[in-house]
Amino acid sequence: MKTLLRTLAWGSVGLSILAVAACGGTGDMAGKGQVSIVLSGSGATGAALVAGPTASDRDPGCPAPAAASVTISSLLARSLDGVLVDVTIDLPVTVDLLALGGGTETTLPAGFLPPGTYDQFVVVMKQLELTLANGTQVAIKPPGGGWTSIVRVSAPFTVEEGKTTAVTLIFRKDLSFACGLGKWDFTPRFDCETGRHGKKG
Repeated sequence: MKTLLRTLAWGSVGLSILAVAACGGTGDMAGKGQVSIVLSGSGATGAALVAGPTASDRDPGCPAPAAASVTISSLLARSLDGVLVDVTIDLPVTVDLLALGGGTETTLPAGFLPPGTYDQFVVVMKQLELTLANGTQVAIKPPGGGWTSIVRVSAPFTVEEGKTTAVTLIFRKDLSFACGLGKWDFTPRFDCETGRHGKKG
């Protein structure tokens, strides 16, 4: 009986180790700085996204969207020497892009980067689904590999081990959607603001 219990106990430890490894493991965080990424939004929403210069110019086949749920599949940051580095972060995450802004924000899981200075983010997205004002759901097919948005930061930011860098990615609703003859197009645009807060990583 004792042998059986010891076997079960070691089996549980083994499963725990495998679970940590599947999530990247704590070793992946060693020597890295934390990046706190918040998603916000700006620009018009609803009918203004698909409106022409006058009401008569609006395409009747493009009713106003009420929600836009997109899956963020990966994030990368570019160092000053032009190297793209994967942000270690628990993705994918699904976000309603049209809900962002006006005081509404979404904080992504904690991310980690090697110490260094970075001047750009690359956001990769998949599986966009619009919910129109009339309740219709429209799935927009991404290009091969998903949508990729290259985001220049307001100023290069430095990641340091043991510190947290705050990043705000601002989704530009007014520049990201287009619709004509009932066909939707998505070209995601973001602005980026960065700033350091003193919390330890």
